[in-house]
Amino acid sequence: MIERTQKRLRQARFFYEHLLNERQQTFRHDPEAFRFYFSAFIQAARTVTWTLKKEEKKKWEAWEPKWRANLSNEEQKLLGITNTLRIAEVHQGGANLPEEFEEVAIDELLTANLDLRRQHPAYGIHVAAPPGVPQPKAYRPVHYFEDEEGKEEISALCLRYLEFLEKMVKDFCDDNQVDE
Repeated sequence: MIERTQKRLRQARFFYEHLLNERQQTFRHDPEAFRFYFSAFIQAARTVTWTLKKEEKKKWEAWEPKWRANLSNEEQKLLGITNTLRIAEVHQGGANLPEEFEEVAIDELLTANLDLRRQHPAYGIHVAAPPGVPQPKAYRPVHYFEDEEGKEEISALCLRYLEFLEKMVKDFCDDNQVDE
């Protein structure tokens, strides 16, 4: 049973979901919240492998070299990037996450938290304007990880990392007959 590892995965998912929720906000009550959730996520996510290694030391030491040897180039790159980000967060005062602004339609922002599938269309949010008038827009910040190969929106990178860790734990459990 790998209860502590599972707890670390849940913790990483918790912070990822808060990060994603904060990513969708246009008007932020706390401008630092996104960065705080990112920091918590990257640190919690990085502890998943460490915790698994401590919980199942002998099995991990036998399994890890073969697992690592079978990682794709993309997976190896992902591990390198996320480790670099964690080191920057913990030891260098924070990762460099450039911020840009994306354009978002006002009606998309207003309906983001409404479940309009259960409502009559008359009660929805509507934008009315004369023909030819562009739809009103707002802007929200978007954070990126950037390196020599390009840039990736940070919540997308975090999701890839979380899914990678969940698969790694599942593969470990399947290969070692360990209950999840």
